[in-house]
Amino acid sequence: MHAILPLMLLSALAAAPQFDVQLLDGSRVSGSLVRWDAAQLVVETATGRTTLEAGKLASVTPHSPPAVSPPKPSVWVDLVDGSQLVAAEYTAEKGTATIILSPGAALQLPTAEIDAVRFQPGSEATALEWSRIRGKKIRGDVLVTANSTAIDYHQGVVEDVTDTKARFILDGQALGVKRAKIFGLIYFHATAAAAAECPYSIVDSNGSRWSAAALNLSGDKIEFTAPGGRTTRRGLDRIVKIDLSCGKIVFLSDLQPDSETFTPCPFTVTEKELASRLEFSRARRNQNLESMSLLIHGREYRKGLALRSDDKVVWTLPGKFSRLKGVAGIDDYVRPLGNVRLQILGDGKTLLDASVVGSETDPQKDPAIDLDVSGVRRLVLIVQSQGNFGAGDHLDLGNLRLIK
Repeated sequence: MHAILPLMLLSALAAAPQFDVQLLDGSRVSGSLVRWDAAQLVVETATGRTTLEAGKLASVTPHSPPAVSPPKPSVWVDLVDGSQLVAAEYTAEKGTATIILSPGAALQLPTAEIDAVRFQPGSEATALEWSRIRGKKIRGDVLVTANSTAIDYHQGVVEDVTDTKARFILDGQALGVKRAKIFGLIYFHATAAAAAECPYSIVDSNGSRWSAAALNLSGDKIEFTAPGGRTTRRGLDRIVKIDLSCGKIVFLSDLQPDSETFTPCPFTVTEKELASRLEFSRARRNQNLESMSLLIHGREYRKGLALRSDDKVVWTLPGKFSRLKGVAGIDDYVRPLGNVRLQILGDGKTLLDASVVGSETDPQKDPAIDLDVSGVRRLVLIVQSQGNFGAGDHLDLGNLRLIK
């Protein structure tokens, strides 16, 4: 009888959707979700139930994520709360928008909650122009039209939108513009406030990304609430990822430094050579110094910094954080060359002082970056050469991030 109970538990776990829960400290827990509210997440693991503090969660991802299958044809709808929805259709009448997310699934909300709607897929050129138009300070709705090579915009008032045309008021004249000619719509909100920072970002199998201020597990569904109070439900089997790292993790590569100084080669003599040398020697974000992926001991890092020796970078931290974590190593592209001294200072106090050597083949012997930065406001990274005239001094700092 006692032997049957573990088998029954394993059978139940296998039947329930399994999730991988990553915490801010890098640790992971796997199992099925039992209970989730603002305070804690309870996970049923193979060894029993584990209760995790909600504030320490980074992400929740299913072991077998559903395939993302956006409807065809697609409409892209951006909400003022930061949500980005992929839909099959968009219409609006008398200030109320109807968004068909998938067959049988419709969302109705006031156009006051709509930021922009795009009806056509964008090329690289049109995507840049669309972004530029959205960045303009225009006091009115915007109708963006497209031809075979470019897009243009017109300021006025967007009224009703059907599946075939949109009613647009331009210079006091009502126009019926065919949907086939419309690239997108941008709604103006005179009293729009800055979007609140949402602690949850949910990606579903439709390809939509929802911003949420609150989240709750109800049976086999996730209920998440937008800042304005709207509640949306999605089955666990339709969840691709739940990201809880917003505001809790900040990558150094995403922060603009206060300053960066570099000591150029002493043989540089002309102003032109000096400018070229400084550009060549600047720190790189999310790529190595050869403009390729950051690569340390065979592992590729999509986020991080690359620095040469005799470089000093200074940041003012945008908030209060507890840890600075990452991986340091000479880029694989130049190994076995490279020998640098890495110093990390917090408000003038040395947090790390270590050597990073390219001839070292054991990843365990590279200095670990896991530092207490509680109360630190000014963070400084210094890289110095330790010989061979700086040859191969290409330091990569993979996934260098601040954690609250």
